Amino acid sequence: MSDNSASSSPASRTWFRWAAFAMIVGGAAMFVLQAGVLFASSQSGYFAVVAPAIGVAQLLIAFGCVGLWSDHAFGGGIIARTGLALAILGLVFLAIGNILTPFGDLAVFYMVATVALPVGFLLAGVAALRGHAWHGWERYIPLGVGLLPFVLLFAYLGGSRLGEFAVGVWGLAFVVLGWAELREPPLEPVRIRERISTRRHRNR
Repeated sequence: MSDNSASSSPASRTWFRWAAFAMIVGGAAMFVLQAGVLFASSQSGYFAVVAPAIGVAQLLIAFGCVGLWSDHAFGGGIIARTGLALAILGLVFLAIGNILTPFGDLAVFYMVATVALPVGFLLAGVAALRGHAWHGWERYIPLGVGLLPFVLLFAYLGGSRLGEFAVGVWGLAFVVLGWAELREPPLEPVRIRERISTRRHRNR
C-alpha cells in the first residue's frame, strides 16, 4: 500500500475530523468566555478567573491547526507550511500567556502571538487561494481569519470591554474555519521526492 493511500485511510480521516471538531469547540468557548466580560462587575477580576480556561480553548484551536498541518491542507507548499507553523506557534504562546495569567503578566507571550497568529493565517490564506486547495466559500476562510484581527484592532486598542468582546468575535472565525475543515476532505500528501521528480520532468 502506498503512502498516499494510507494517508486517506479511515483512521486518518477520523483524526482530521477530531482536529476540526476541537477547533470548533475551542473557538466557541473562546467567544463565550471573552463575551462574558460584558456582564462581569470587574473586568480584571473576571479575566483573572477565566483566562486559564480561555487558554485551554486556544490550545484546542491549535490542535485543529495541527490537523490542517498533518493533512497537508492548503497544498502543503512552503507558504502554507510556514503560515500554519506560525499560526500554531502564536496560538500556543497565546494559550500559555492566558493559562499562566494568575501567576503574573506574561507580556512577551502575547507579543509573539500578536505577530505570529495573523501573519501565519495571512500566509496560509494566500496559499489556500493560490493553490485552490479548498473550494467554494471555504477557500476564503483562512485569509479572513488572518485579516480579522486588523479589523478588530481598533476596538481592542481601547482596552475596553468591547475590545475584549472583539477578541471573542475572532473565536467565532475559528468556529467557521473548523466547520470548513470538516466540510473539506483531507488532501492527499505529496512526498518531497515526488515534488522534485515532477519539477525535473517539467524542466526537461
